[in-house]
Amino acid sequence: MTDGSERGRYVPMQRGSVGIERAQRLPFDISSLSVTGLVIICELGDPVPENVRPTMTMTMTQYLRLSDESMIRLDMDRGVSASKYGHGAVSWKRSAADVIEEVLNLVRGDDASKPDSFPWEAYAEAAQLRGIAVDAEALRDLPHTVLLSDELAAIYEF
Repeated sequence: MTDGSERGRYVPMQRGSVGIERAQRLPFDISSLSVTGLVIICELGDPVPENVRPTMTMTMTQYLRLSDESMIRLDMDRGVSASKYGHGAVSWKRSAADVIEEVLNLVRGDDASKPDSFPWEAYAEAAQLRGIAVDAEALRDLPHTVLLSDELAAIYEF
Protein backbone atom coordinates (compact mmCIF):
# COMPACT_ATOMS: atom_id res chain seq x y z
CA MET A 1 0.00 0.00 0.00
CA THR A 2 1.12 3.50 -0.66
CA ASP A 3 0.22 6.82 0.79
CA GLY A 4 -0.68 9.82 -1.31
CA SER A 5 2.94 10.94 -1.77
CA GLU A 6 4.11 7.65 -3.31
CA ARG A 7 3.51 6.70 -6.91
CA GLY A 8 3.33 3.22 -8.28
CA ARG A 9 2.28 1.61 -11.48
CA TYR A 10 0.60 -1.62 -12.41
CA VAL A 11 2.48 -4.00 -14.69
CA PRO A 12 0.58 -7.10 -15.83
CA MET A 13 2.41 -10.40 -15.29
CA GLN A 14 0.76 -12.24 -18.18
CA ARG A 15 2.50 -13.44 -21.33
CA GLY A 16 2.33 -11.11 -24.24
CA SER A 17 2.01 -8.03 -22.07
CA VAL A 18 3.02 -4.90 -23.86
CA GLY A 19 6.68 -3.95 -23.41
CA ILE A 20 7.60 -6.96 -21.26
CA GLU A 21 9.86 -9.70 -22.51
CA ARG A 22 9.89 -13.10 -20.89
CA ALA A 23 13.06 -13.74 -18.85
CA GLN A 24 15.46 -16.12 -20.55
CA ARG A 25 17.28 -18.82 -18.64
CA LEU A 26 20.90 -19.18 -19.54
CA PRO A 27 22.94 -22.33 -19.03
CA PHE A 28 25.04 -22.32 -15.90
CA ASP A 29 28.53 -23.57 -16.71
CA ILE A 30 30.57 -24.14 -13.57
CA SER A 31 33.39 -25.87 -15.40
CA SER A 32 35.10 -22.51 -15.93
CA LEU A 33 34.89 -21.58 -12.23
CA SER A 34 37.44 -22.38 -9.57
CA VAL A 35 36.94 -23.12 -5.88
CA THR A 36 38.05 -20.24 -3.65
CA GLY A 37 37.10 -21.50 -0.19
CA LEU A 38 35.03 -23.62 2.16
CA VAL A 39 32.03 -22.02 3.87
CA ILE A 40 30.24 -23.55 6.85
CA ILE A 41 26.86 -21.96 7.61
CA CYS A 42 25.52 -22.61 11.11
CA GLU A 43 21.86 -22.09 11.93
CA LEU A 44 19.57 -22.75 14.83
CA GLY A 45 17.94 -26.14 14.36
CA ASP A 46 14.40 -27.18 15.19
CA PRO A 47 13.88 -28.18 18.81
CA VAL A 48 13.43 -31.86 19.56
CA PRO A 49 9.78 -32.17 20.68
CA GLU A 50 10.46 -35.06 23.09
CA ASN A 51 12.93 -33.06 25.17
CA VAL A 52 11.52 -31.58 28.33
CA ARG A 53 14.84 -30.01 29.36
CA PRO A 54 16.13 -26.84 27.76
CA THR A 55 17.76 -27.93 24.49
CA MET A 56 19.54 -26.11 21.68
CA THR A 57 20.24 -27.61 18.25
CA MET A 58 22.68 -26.20 15.70
CA THR A 59 22.86 -27.35 12.07
CA MET A 60 26.03 -26.98 9.99
CA THR A 61 25.73 -26.88 6.19
CA GLN A 62 28.95 -26.96 4.17
CA TYR A 63 29.53 -25.22 0.84
CA LEU A 64 32.35 -24.62 -1.59
CA ARG A 65 32.64 -20.95 -2.61
CA LEU A 66 33.36 -20.50 -6.31
CA SER A 67 35.30 -17.76 -8.10
CA ASP A 68 32.06 -15.95 -9.07
CA GLU A 69 31.09 -15.81 -5.34
CA SER A 70 28.36 -18.44 -5.79
CA MET A 71 28.33 -21.44 -3.48
CA ILE A 72 27.75 -25.12 -4.17
CA ARG A 73 26.28 -27.11 -1.31
CA LEU A 74 28.06 -30.27 -0.27
CA ASP A 75 25.93 -33.13 1.04
CA MET A 76 28.02 -33.33 4.18
CA ASP A 77 25.79 -31.63 6.76
CA ARG A 78 26.48 -31.93 10.45
CA GLY A 79 24.69 -30.90 13.60
CA VAL A 80 24.89 -30.86 17.35
CA SER A 81 22.38 -30.70 20.19
CA ALA A 82 23.01 -29.55 23.73
CA SER A 83 20.85 -29.86 26.84
CA LYS A 84 20.95 -28.02 30.14
CA TYR A 85 20.15 -29.54 33.52
CA GLY A 86 18.85 -27.85 36.61
CA HIS A 87 16.31 -25.19 37.40
CA GLY A 88 16.14 -21.50 36.76
CA ALA A 89 17.19 -19.35 33.85
CA VAL A 90 19.17 -21.04 31.09
CA SER A 91 22.17 -19.39 29.49
CA TRP A 92 24.00 -20.74 26.44
CA LYS A 93 26.55 -17.92 26.60
CA ARG A 94 29.87 -18.74 24.93
CA SER A 95 32.46 -16.76 23.08
CA ALA A 96 32.37 -16.66 19.28
CA ALA A 97 35.86 -18.22 19.21
CA ASP A 98 34.67 -21.20 21.30
CA VAL A 99 31.64 -21.78 19.07
CA ILE A 100 33.73 -21.57 15.89
CA GLU A 101 36.30 -23.98 17.36
CA GLU A 102 33.50 -26.45 18.17
CA VAL A 103 32.08 -26.14 14.64
CA LEU A 104 35.48 -26.81 13.09
CA ASN A 105 36.01 -29.82 15.37
CA LEU A 106 32.63 -31.24 14.33
CA VAL A 107 33.17 -30.88 10.58
CA ARG A 108 36.69 -32.25 10.60
CA GLY A 109 37.13 -35.87 9.65
CA ASP A 110 36.41 -38.70 12.06
CA ASP A 111 39.92 -40.13 11.59
CA ALA A 112 41.41 -40.47 15.09
CA SER A 113 44.95 -40.56 13.67
CA LYS A 114 44.43 -37.09 12.07
CA PRO A 115 42.19 -35.16 14.48
CA ASP A 116 42.93 -31.74 12.95
CA SER A 117 42.29 -32.70 9.32
CA PHE A 118 39.28 -31.77 7.25
CA PRO A 119 37.90 -34.51 4.98
CA TRP A 120 39.51 -32.94 1.90
CA GLU A 121 39.19 -36.07 -0.24
CA ALA A 122 35.45 -36.23 0.47
CA TYR A 123 35.08 -32.51 -0.34
CA ALA A 124 36.95 -33.00 -3.63
CA GLU A 125 34.79 -36.01 -4.54
CA ALA A 126 31.59 -34.08 -3.79
CA ALA A 127 32.83 -31.17 -5.92
CA GLN A 128 33.77 -33.46 -8.81
CA LEU A 129 30.29 -35.04 -8.73
CA ARG A 130 28.95 -31.51 -9.32
CA GLY A 131 31.24 -30.88 -12.28
CA ILE A 132 33.90 -28.86 -10.46
CA ALA A 133 37.44 -29.88 -11.32
CA VAL A 134 39.35 -29.75 -8.02
CA ASP A 135 41.44 -32.15 -6.00
CA ALA A 136 42.04 -32.58 -2.28
CA GLU A 137 45.48 -30.92 -2.42
CA ALA A 138 44.05 -27.74 -3.94
CA LEU A 139 41.30 -27.59 -1.30
CA ARG A 140 43.77 -27.93 1.61
CA ASP A 141 45.27 -24.51 0.89
CA LEU A 142 41.98 -22.63 0.63
CA PRO A 143 40.52 -20.48 3.42
CA HIS A 144 37.46 -21.58 5.33
CA THR A 145 34.76 -19.36 6.78
CA VAL A 146 32.26 -20.13 9.54
CA LEU A 147 29.05 -18.06 9.41
CA LEU A 148 26.70 -18.08 12.39
CA SER A 149 23.07 -17.02 12.02
CA ASP A 150 21.67 -14.06 13.93
CA GLU A 151 19.57 -16.49 16.00
CA LEU A 152 22.67 -18.40 17.12
CA ALA A 153 24.52 -15.19 17.88
CA ALA A 154 21.62 -14.14 20.12
CA ILE A 155 21.47 -17.52 21.88
CA TYR A 156 25.23 -17.58 22.47
CA GLU A 157 25.01 -13.93 23.59
CA PHE A 158 27.78 -12.58 21.34
